[in-house]
Amino acid sequence: MIRAGIVLLTAAGVAAIERVRGGMTYYTLPGGGVEDGESPQEAAVRESHEELGLIVRVDGLLAVINFRGSTQYYYRAEVLGGEFGKGTGEELSSPEHSKAGSYRAVWLEPRQLAVRDVRPASIAEALAATPEHHRLLDDWTRTPLVVDEV
Repeated sequence: MIRAGIVLLTAAGVAAIERVRGGMTYYTLPGGGVEDGESPQEAAVRESHEELGLIVRVDGLLAVINFRGSTQYYYRAEVLGGEFGKGTGEELSSPEHSKAGSYRAVWLEPRQLAVRDVRPASIAEALAATPEHHRLLDDWTRTPLVVDEV
């Protein structure tokens, strides 16, 4: 399975999806499955709109995460329009998905990435450990992070 997502860092923080499922709260970077006929970049843009309510432009591959048989591509994103928290994806409004837990768009301060369960952990940990977040993203755009996560 191929997944694609974004790293969106603004003055408000890092965009994330808060998941409450099975009594656990954790956070994921926005993203989802790549559909047939869609590139990972197109999927990242689509998923950002569905989950966050934002229209974004992706401008560079930041990371490739290999996790449990899936390859996940994360791109640097810039907001072009839309309204944060107004996503219309099925997971946000479907009763079927609500049984699998809740989904909510949130902003996390970069320092919170170190103390919360944020997935993928490798991206969250690197951002939390680096005070100059934008410089780290610039470095990853030149040489993407590649990680095999367990």
